[in-house]
Amino acid sequence: MSRNDTKHVQTELSEDEYERFQQFAREHGLSLKEAGHEALIEWIERRQQPDPNDPAFTVPDNLRGDSLPESAVTDAREEADLVEEWHGNDESVTHADDSSAQS
Repeated sequence: MSRNDTKHVQTELSEDEYERFQQFAREHGLSLKEAGHEALIEWIERRQQPDPNDPAFTVPDNLRGDSLPESAVTDAREEADLVEEWHGNDESVTHADDSSAQS
């Protein structure tokens, strides 16, 4: 990486934060520059991951707690039930929008 391909980032730390950062870098055999670089990259990657506490991830859990009204009818079965019923017979399937299959 050439000097023209890099950018410099600067921040301010309190005396206590600086000492903790310096100690951490030393314990891991890193210079402050290397430790800062690794910390920033790790922080970015972690922030780009989905947050498991996001309410969108709790929808299935919330649905499990809700009971269906007695009038609700379904033929939903467990995957194992469906696999047991399938005997490996390949049936031909025609999609409604497949014009080549229409006679």
